Amino acid sequence: MRNRFFLWILFLSGAVLFVFTLIAAYREIAPEWKRYQAQYKEQIIKLAKDDATKKKAKELVPAVQQIYLGTLNRIDRCMSCHMGVENPMMANAKLPLKQHSGDYLKNHPPDKFGCTVCHYGQGRATNKKEAHAATRDTHWDFPTIPLKYIQSSCTQCHDYEMLSAKGYDNIAKGAKLFMEKGCRGCHKLNGIGGALGKKLDVVGSQPIAYFPMRFVEGDRNTYNWHKQHFTDPRALVPESEMKINVKPEETDLLATYVLSLRAGEMPKDYRRIKGTQTVEKPDEGEALYRMFCIACHTTGKDSYFDEIFNRTIPAIMKPAFLKTADEKYIKKVVEDGRAGTQMTSWKATAGGLTGVEINNLIAYITKDRPSAKPERFDFAGFKTDLKRGEELYNIRCALCHGKKGQGGEGFLGLNLRNPVVQGADPEFLAITVRDGRSETSMPPFGKKGVGFTDRDIADVVSYVKTMSKKK
Repeated sequence: MRNRFFLWILFLSGAVLFVFTLIAAYREIAPEWKRYQAQYKEQIIKLAKDDATKKKAKELVPAVQQIYLGTLNRIDRCMSCHMGVENPMMANAKLPLKQHSGDYLKNHPPDKFGCTVCHYGQGRATNKKEAHAATRDTHWDFPTIPLKYIQSSCTQCHDYEMLSAKGYDNIAKGAKLFMEKGCRGCHKLNGIGGALGKKLDVVGSQPIAYFPMRFVEGDRNTYNWHKQHFTDPRALVPESEMKINVKPEETDLLATYVLSLRAGEMPKDYRRIKGTQTVEKPDEGEALYRMFCIACHTTGKDSYFDEIFNRTIPAIMKPAFLKTADEKYIKKVVEDGRAGTQMTSWKATAGGLTGVEINNLIAYITKDRPSAKPERFDFAGFKTDLKRGEELYNIRCALCHGKKGQGGEGFLGLNLRNPVVQGADPEFLAITVRDGRSETSMPPFGKKGVGFTDRDIADVVSYVKTMSKKK
């Protein structure tokens, strides 16, 4: 009985080996590219309008078509299957024998450009599955680019102005959306931008392993990842804090732009770039606000509790805020950020904005400042009591700001230990405590609110100013 079992195992193993040997032999004798070349030959003979063309077609010998691109350090065998890309007779043929669309090859001859420099894919492969490398069971870091994203390749050699003039403006539209949706508020590009997200300089050249593919729907490649990430960031990366609101058609435009951010540079002979290939920061205050602030602060007119950040986003352009906060304070916040929050530092050594740009940004934020100023507090006229200030703080303030003033996650109030608050004018802090901030979680603590006396407020402010020194 035992011997019979092993005989069956041996027989089945031999049968499997025999089948795979037949498959391998068949693929060797009749590879995919040979079948396409036979179809191409047959169609050319059928479509030929003269004997010379027909004779030339009959003389075609099946062979791997290989283009060696020394300058680009590439080898492409794509035309082993795509035999008709340069043949007008194949304009109405089906893929892969169809003539290349448009007049692209007029200025991009295959013998100079090949195919994979624009279309990606595995150029050395000789079958569709491995050449396109777009399915789950075929690993290749850069599978063929879906045609809707193909303009991401154009910026290797051409600038946005030229592409838009020729009607290839998806990439320019994507770049504009990237700027207007505030993406650089969290992501650095060319050293300029926020610090919450990853740098995007070469994201278009990152391999598949760079992206978390677990929750990607459909083929797990970088193209689907980018589109779905713009559609719903937390569906792909549950812990993501990315904030974006785009229409379905805008996700493709943004993905096209982001995929164009590639490493390396095309050889000089290939480049036709006159202008810039990146979204540069403008000097105007409104444009700077849209680029770096709008994703979190929206219009800046209303404060709101952000469920992603788990904190209140202040209304930085509302008159109630501007009435109290002067340019000096706002500039300090913009330059240094706020520790314990998602508000990054925007000075030249951090977010990359120059002093002029920060001033222009602040001028835009404060353009609707009310002419009436708050009533003075005269903080300097008080002799304060730190111990009493600590007692009042623990009773009235710790619930929102934390016993140590840490604020941030889990608290409604901001971090009082951060350099902005610690460096703020005590007069400004006292007025803020007295009058509160309308439409935020900060109520007035003066006589028209909680009922603090001016001395109470002075004591609390004095205590708050010591918090950065406490452990």
